[in-house]
Amino acid sequence: MNRLIFAGLASALMLAGCGGGDAGKGESKTSAIKAPEGANWAETFAVSADNGMVKGNPNAPVKLLEYGARSCPACAQFSVKSSEKLSEYVAKGTVSVEFRPFMIHPQDLPASLLAMCNGPGSFFGIADQMYANQQEWMAKSANITETDQKSWGSMQPNQIAAAMAEKLELVQFVQQRGVPADKAKACLADPAGITKLEGIVKKAQEQQVTGTPTFFINGVKAEGVAGWDELEVKLKQAGA
Repeated sequence: MNRLIFAGLASALMLAGCGGGDAGKGESKTSAIKAPEGANWAETFAVSADNGMVKGNPNAPVKLLEYGARSCPACAQFSVKSSEKLSEYVAKGTVSVEFRPFMIHPQDLPASLLAMCNGPGSFFGIADQMYANQQEWMAKSANITETDQKSWGSMQPNQIAAAMAEKLELVQFVQQRGVPADKAKACLADPAGITKLEGIVKKAQEQQVTGTPTFFINGVKAEGVAGWDELEVKLKQAGA
């Protein structure tokens, strides 16, 4: 296990590493791509080779990859602002969306494990709800005491994730959104979940991801883009 990736989980409780921004809009003249009979691109889900959660046409001409952190305010802002229009592009079949969790703050560990717990079919709904209610569950970080942090210093990542999820009441959060409590606790305790997150973070580091949100369009990093308006321009230029 690469302990360096999750170094400082027990003590790094300050917010940092997020960005934001807006820009003008462009035009798209790309025709919709019809889904197979009985299918709906907006309800087509998969797990990528790099363990990202994917929604949309697997052969979409525009493939959007987002690295985001559940604790990041700029990511939450992007989620809210992009939701309607990005969903339209996905339903149109011209854009697929892949989300890979990036660890900015300790709270991202349990939140990411629980958001991914039920697989890609429920991931996006739960992830959006985590963003929509970010201030509420992040505020529960105040329940984390100095004694807690000291005790977590000797724990394994799975143990820290479970302890922090309890403080943030995240098991109850996902339980209310279709993830049984026993399954949620099992996901927090499963070392395979940590291994997947380690792999995602390592891949992100190789791609020079240093903050969230960070976007790639068809494999190319969208430099300087953190807001929906400016990202939409680039999606349309790519053929969305």
